[in-house]
Amino acid sequence: MKRRNHVSPTRPRGCRDDAQTRGGGDDFRPISALPIQNLVDILSRLPFKTIFSCMCVCKKWKDLILDPEFAKLHHTRAPASLILRSRRHGRRRGPRSLCLLDLEASDICSPDAAVKFSPDFGFPSGNFEILNTCNGLICIRHFHPPNDISITILNPLVGDSITLPLTKKKHRSYVSSWFGHSPETDEYKVIQFVQQPSRLMEAEIYTLGKGTWTSIHGGTLPPPVDLRCHDAFVDGCLHWIVNDPSISEFIYCLEIGRELFQPVPAPPHLGPDDKNRAEDMVLGVLAGRLYFFEYPLGDHFDIWVMKQYGVQDSWTKEFILRNPSTDLIWYRDLYRPLSLLRNGEILMAHKSKAMVSYNPEDRSFRFLKIYGIQNFEANPYVPSFLSPRNIVNGDNTSSSNIQSR
Repeated sequence: MKRRNHVSPTRPRGCRDDAQTRGGGDDFRPISALPIQNLVDILSRLPFKTIFSCMCVCKKWKDLILDPEFAKLHHTRAPASLILRSRRHGRRRGPRSLCLLDLEASDICSPDAAVKFSPDFGFPSGNFEILNTCNGLICIRHFHPPNDISITILNPLVGDSITLPLTKKKHRSYVSSWFGHSPETDEYKVIQFVQQPSRLMEAEIYTLGKGTWTSIHGGTLPPPVDLRCHDAFVDGCLHWIVNDPSISEFIYCLEIGRELFQPVPAPPHLGPDDKNRAEDMVLGVLAGRLYFFEYPLGDHFDIWVMKQYGVQDSWTKEFILRNPSTDLIWYRDLYRPLSLLRNGEILMAHKSKAMVSYNPEDRSFRFLKIYGIQNFEANPYVPSFLSPRNIVNGDNTSSSNIQSR
């Protein structure tokens, strides 16, 4: 007897056995049939590693993910992270590597929390440093002999970078540089603070999309010495401690939208005599708010948080960190708060290029071993699919596309 092919009575001959039919019923629709706004909303809530896979589904999805509007939406929902850059050390100095650490992972020391980029993902060779990050973009400063400096903005997630033109002013003494975004004007700017012999502060500003360097002056206000280590950017303003007894204010800021210098009220417990200890005071950002602390000579230090920006009375002593050992001397930059973790601990960078978490409940310190990377420097980072080429609008920057994953 001739054998007959079995055909399911609920599945007509020739119908594909895929997700479209396995859903059951005539009302099932494939995800490709979703309205664009619904698809964007779903994709923007996924982990960035999953979004990488979604980019390989089809050209439509790839173009959707690389759209600047999608990048903005995803960035508002992306987890707080760190960019860890390994440091070369020892006789056999291997290539520098870059690692993205998800701070919202259940265990930030697990392999699942770290994503390591290829050593040749696009960092330039030669003498350079990471300045800071902004909206998923990384700012790098290059040093060129005899005294030239160039700036590169890159996003390793999408493999794009741009290099700004050199400033036409030669023989400048740059004490610090920084990269940021103004929410009021929706402009990205690079700021280079210049040390003048006359002590008159000058800042050179490059607005991406306009293609030229401009200068602003801060009078006798001393420029910030090191913004790379103490990045305190809140509400469109870049903040720093003023280390000058002749100036009464402790904190100044540069509002990058209007390009104005102005004072910011400091914690109320500071008095004129505290100016002598300004070098031991540090600003930063925790949970989107400006924080202040000073390295003590005693057994603890306090972290003050400005709950309402610009209001002095809103400064609140939020955390008290106890010295883990009476034999340990706390000196400047021994600990630097970076972020608040999901479990309530404070994550801090350590002077030894390591990571430490502090538990406020039991006042315990815990050194963390990050999977796959050691002897590193850390920068706050929030993943983004924004390409730096989308924010220059064809100005005279040079751009490149690199393989970053």
